[in-house]
Amino acid sequence: MGRKIFVSYKHNDRAVASEVGIQPTTARNYVDVLEKRLEVGDHIYKGERNNEDISGLKEATIADHLCDKMYDSSVTIVMISKGMKAHLSESDQWIPWEISYSLKEMSRGGRTSATNAMLAIVLPDEYRSYDYFIQQSMCQSCRCSNYRTDILFEILRRNMFNRKNPTLTTCNLCGSKLYYDKHPSYIHVATWSEFISNPNHYIETAIKIKEDSDSYDIVKEIG
Repeated sequence: MGRKIFVSYKHNDRAVASEVGIQPTTARNYVDVLEKRLEVGDHIYKGERNNEDISGLKEATIADHLCDKMYDSSVTIVMISKGMKAHLSESDQWIPWEISYSLKEMSRGGRTSATNAMLAIVLPDEYRSYDYFIQQSMCQSCRCSNYRTDILFEILRRNMFNRKNPTLTTCNLCGSKLYYDKHPSYIHVATWSEFISNPNHYIETAIKIKEDSDSYDIVKEIG
């Protein structure tokens, strides 16, 4: 049986690496590539909309819209792109609401859906770099990767590195906090190049993390 996957992304974000024959490339074009690489039977629900600014919508209207699209999904993929955040309140943008409703249990027709598995895919920016979010430490001891979660929507940030009892240590040389757990975050992260080389592996990893969801402090509300 195919998986039903909801994809959340900033539709018109052009701060992404260009693709041959597509000018300008936007985050939406990466969703098209993703859809072609999924397994037979998998089905995508896209977070399509005409306007990112939803400040004029009531919460009940937002809920109805998202329930229609997301109720039957079991996996949510969030496309992290450099320009994903508009200069608006987070509650006035679609992506935080889509993440929130992915994490909530939704009731409909006498049935209640479970919290979705969550996967964040980091898109390369216009310089074909991931450095805006993933930065490699120069420390010769730990050689760790640092995630700039401060650039994310709060609900994304709070569901990363949120394992209840993490295994932590500190690098003796640079003082960085190091996570030794295989999956320290409920929202698993992969770069686009990692993901597209083996999409099923990363989706299945997110599903396995979901099966261990009690090990995480999951934040489901915006703000």
